[in-house]
Amino acid sequence: MLWSDTSSKLIRCGLILCLSLALTGCMRPLYGSVNGESVKSTLSSIDVKPIPDIAGHYLREELLFNLNGGAVPEDRAASYILAITLSEASQAVAIDSTGNGSDAASVSISARYSLTDTSGKTLHQGISVASGSVDRLSQRFAAVRAFREAKIRIAKSLAGQIETDLAAYFVSRSK
Repeated sequence: MLWSDTSSKLIRCGLILCLSLALTGCMRPLYGSVNGESVKSTLSSIDVKPIPDIAGHYLREELLFNLNGGAVPEDRAASYILAITLSEASQAVAIDSTGNGSDAASVSISARYSLTDTSGKTLHQGISVASGSVDRLSQRFAAVRAFREAKIRIAKSLAGQIETDLAAYFVSRSK
């Protein structure tokens, strides 16, 4: 009885080890090299076009920071161009019981982006959506600042989503 428990545990461990070794050949690092060129250097060769509105400004700045690995973008010819259009929506999510309006709101930003090469050929397109909540305050300046802070948080989230999607595109393109 003791022998059968020990042997079945050894067999299970052996199967798990064999399966994990077999699967390691299928995995590739997201920011590894592709055809001898690192994905990080490919991402840093993307020019992000200016995006209107305050959320667009923060999204562009965050993308430039992320795509260049935190370094200041170099003045060099870009190999790719990223164009982004944003659409915003806000919705009241908590209504004040005294009838003076809403206490909280949800802000949602949708980013539709298109990656093209320098000749204008579209290589990749995508949509990213992020949302955040905002407390609606009675003071006007505080309410405006709360909405701005929410848009900044959402822009950071969108930048991370877009960067990951572009990195996955460049890794999968080399197959």
